[in-house]
Amino acid sequence: MKYQNLYTLFCERVSQYTEKNIFYTREENHWQAISWNSFAYQVESFSSALLSLGLTKNHSVCILMGTLPEWPISDLGTIFAGGVSVGLYPTSSAEQCKYIINHSDAEYIVVDTKTQLNKILQIKNEIPKIKKIIALDKNLVGESEEIISYQDFLQLGNNNLNSTKSSFQEIAKQAKPEDVAIMVYTSGTTGLPKGACLSHKYIINSVESLLETVPVYDTDRSFSYLPYCHVAERITGFYNRLYAGAPAYFVKDINKLWDYMLEVKPTVFGSLPRFFEKIHSKIISDIENSDPQEQHLFDKVVKLGQEIDKLKQKQFPVPSYLSEIYETLAGEIQNRVKAYFGGEIRILSSGGAPLPQEIAEFFSALGLPILQAYGLTENVCTAFNRPDNHRFGTVGQAMPGCKIKLAEDGEILLNSEMMFSGYYKEPEKSAEMFLDNWLLTGDLGAISEDGFLKIIGRKKELIITSTGKNVAPLLLENFLKEHHLISQAMAYGDGKSYLTALITLNQIETESYARRNKIEYSDFADLTKKAEIISLVQTLVDKVNSQVSSTEAIKKFVILTHDLSIETGEITPTLKLKRNVITENYKELLEALYN
Repeated sequence: MKYQNLYTLFCERVSQYTEKNIFYTREENHWQAISWNSFAYQVESFSSALLSLGLTKNHSVCILMGTLPEWPISDLGTIFAGGVSVGLYPTSSAEQCKYIINHSDAEYIVVDTKTQLNKILQIKNEIPKIKKIIALDKNLVGESEEIISYQDFLQLGNNNLNSTKSSFQEIAKQAKPEDVAIMVYTSGTTGLPKGACLSHKYIINSVESLLETVPVYDTDRSFSYLPYCHVAERITGFYNRLYAGAPAYFVKDINKLWDYMLEVKPTVFGSLPRFFEKIHSKIISDIENSDPQEQHLFDKVVKLGQEIDKLKQKQFPVPSYLSEIYETLAGEIQNRVKAYFGGEIRILSSGGAPLPQEIAEFFSALGLPILQAYGLTENVCTAFNRPDNHRFGTVGQAMPGCKIKLAEDGEILLNSEMMFSGYYKEPEKSAEMFLDNWLLTGDLGAISEDGFLKIIGRKKELIITSTGKNVAPLLLENFLKEHHLISQAMAYGDGKSYLTALITLNQIETESYARRNKIEYSDFADLTKKAEIISLVQTLVDKVNSQVSSTEAIKKFVILTHDLSIETGEITPTLKLKRNVITENYKELLEALYN
């Protein structure tokens, strides 16, 4: 661990890069740059303002904003003033915000839009510790006397900098590695969210492990568009770039990501599987419309790449003649594929949902493996596939500094210098997470002889059939969700003789499919009941069943006429299933599958 705390890292990077740019935001038709010096000024002003207004040490500041530069500014500004930074999901309801604000002992809240402010005003009388609401939109100031605009807040800090700078510098410099810097609230699939306390040591060790696994440099370019309140984007996104000195381009409108890709030419890019599926479809479509000679060359390169990958996956040596043929033919094709990502891409990663194996194999064969990883809030840097050493269907080998082993029942256990410090105000639940200093993940896995980890499912979510067979539903559900038409799937059958599933469809994708196949329908609910759609889903279920044992096969299913939602409490802000809620809400539909 090179740095004692985030402040020592921050000061070294600001000194190192000064007038170079750390962030870019899209303003009308151009990118507006923010320098390291400007970033530092805003962070220091934010810290100064908090101290001027009397932030209580170790109390939190809640950030309820989209992915904007002001998010990391508020984050570091809070930490350096001796506070604890807590992110709230922009999709959270007022009630969900209230619980975390009160539980985290928050004294300040930062919001970006009127929509987010309205949530806070709705619960204003039920969050008594809040001293100020900091609003990014200055037009919101008149809504309540507790509101101060973000710009006025920074100006307040700047005006008091002479009297506060030595204070926050002393607080920030003296922060110990074990001190809590941020709290990340877990999704709460079976109860109330828990505040995982993450220390300076957790953050810095995690980033150093990550940079050793998949190096990022100050010459790299990447986008920032995923929510910072999620531990993965906070650590592998913001803090990772902060350590590496790499700039980020903020994307407000996700629909323009493709256009920005061609414009910015990122070198590092991470996204959801669906984005890679769309690019795959575009590549295939373009190749099919090219001349026969080019099609032949493309197909040959893909087949050669897949042949080489198969040998590598089995740890067999690759014959030199095969490598030479591939290298001779692949250059032009690889450059053409890279052009879909802007032309200068070198690292691709995927998360948030299962990546279909055919997509993984396709891009890997063309020299652009899409790396998948595994981590959890309590230890985010656990396993990662490497560009030069990856295995399809796995989440990679243990990351530097992390040890992985399996308990007798297959539960994944971890030991590292990157583990969380416990859950805030919940010592008993914190203690339950450890056994002989090993972190109990609650996930079931398998480890190959050469250390590649495969995730099978959640220990607490095992379905035990009436015949006594244990089935991990997550594996089945992820297989189903590999198809872009399926948005959610929940396997069901505890105590039953066979498994069934509740399935929801992606409305945009399903309606697009209907238009292409000339399926007439009155509304989306009507479309979900069409024979053609039911037949398609049955085909997908049959495909999944062919990959598992007969005990794990889904014998029947029901398609909902709507998607599951955060508002109804059926899924978490990170889109994890709340099985007990879903089962209760759709009990009759599920039980009818056994009549």
